[in-house]
Amino acid sequence: MNTQFDKTKELIKRLKEKNPIYQNILNFYEEILEAQKDAKFDLDVIEIKYDVKDLQFREGFPLIEKKDFIIDIPSSAGLFESICRPGKKATEKMRENIQAIEEAIAINALNLKEMLRRHHDEKYLSDIAGEFDIDRPILKFLIHASVQPSLEANARKLKGHVDLKNWLRGYCPICGSPPQISELKGEGQRYYLCSFCGFYWPGERIKCPFCDNREHDKLHYFYEDGKEAYRVDQCDNCRQYVKTIDSRKLDYEPDLILEDIVTIHLDILAVEKGFKKPVSSPWGP
Repeated sequence: MNTQFDKTKELIKRLKEKNPIYQNILNFYEEILEAQKDAKFDLDVIEIKYDVKDLQFREGFPLIEKKDFIIDIPSSAGLFESICRPGKKATEKMRENIQAIEEAIAINALNLKEMLRRHHDEKYLSDIAGEFDIDRPILKFLIHASVQPSLEANARKLKGHVDLKNWLRGYCPICGSPPQISELKGEGQRYYLCSFCGFYWPGERIKCPFCDNREHDKLHYFYEDGKEAYRVDQCDNCRQYVKTIDSRKLDYEPDLILEDIVTIHLDILAVEKGFKKPVSSPWGP
């Protein structure tokens, strides 16, 4: 029986054949998955403590804050180095930025373990990006990919404490982060994938996940002709958008991160229309 990783590799191969323009990025993502798979064997995430009462949860408080996630720093540091090696072959922009980061680390101007510990600190990462002339989305991506196995291990420990029936919100019930992408499945139910901890939760179909707008005349979507499975849901109220995969229109089970990669052109179109995606991407506009 194929493992989930084998199935993902088969899907990557299929998507590369269908979307040759994204071949280099998909190759890089495949190598990231390989490195993350190996790194998971070294994870040692201790029991997480949190203090959110039922009333707080019903009022919209997530279980824990980003800073409270337990990170396996040694494993994440090794993973960072493993990711950077193939990253230099992904795009020229990625290569230049990884080289700048590695040079700063080599002369002790940057401390890798400190960056990993403060992976959640937006101002800290922005300051580093500015000081060393590093592309901020690329820096965030590399740091996040390095701590991602730890984040997902935290989410797995906490998922049993989430009451999804009472959480039809547009942000993650575990960490409060916005969605990376959404999916329509079954009878048209909408689900979101967290951009931070990878948690997957149900939400309301006709509602902006970012500003809670439910006005039908201010909620729209567009897709490319002949590709109805891939669409962009946009809100005229807050001028933000989320990409949506309608898995009912696909003949395979999608991997939402992969689908996010092969629809980067939709991000470009959405930005050209004047909309913004709250989640930064090293590949997007």
